[in-house]
Amino acid sequence: MTEATEHAVCSLARLKAESAIAVDLGDQRVAVFWYENRVYALNETCPHRGGPLHQGRLRHGIVICPWHLWQFDLVTGCSPVNPNSRVPVYPARVENGMVLVSVP
Repeated sequence: MTEATEHAVCSLARLKAESAIAVDLGDQRVAVFWYENRVYALNETCPHRGGPLHQGRLRHGIVICPWHLWQFDLVTGCSPVNPNSRVPVYPARVENGMVLVSVP
């Protein structure tokens, strides 16, 4: 099993409510979201055609890809439309005003 590494990605102040940023953590491109007073992290790239998920709209805890409207749950990474489609999710938390994300 691969051990996860925790990274400080940005200050919480950098994330705006209901928005996201994309960051490179090692060889992973990660979308970090601030939604309903909680931070979430998932793979940045939509598996359909590579759309940038951090640019997607958020609706009821679901990110909607801006390119072709594929949807992914912020908590599970699963598509509510197609359960066979998913993106990896990563543990994320806030400590002392910094957003921390763990990736393998």
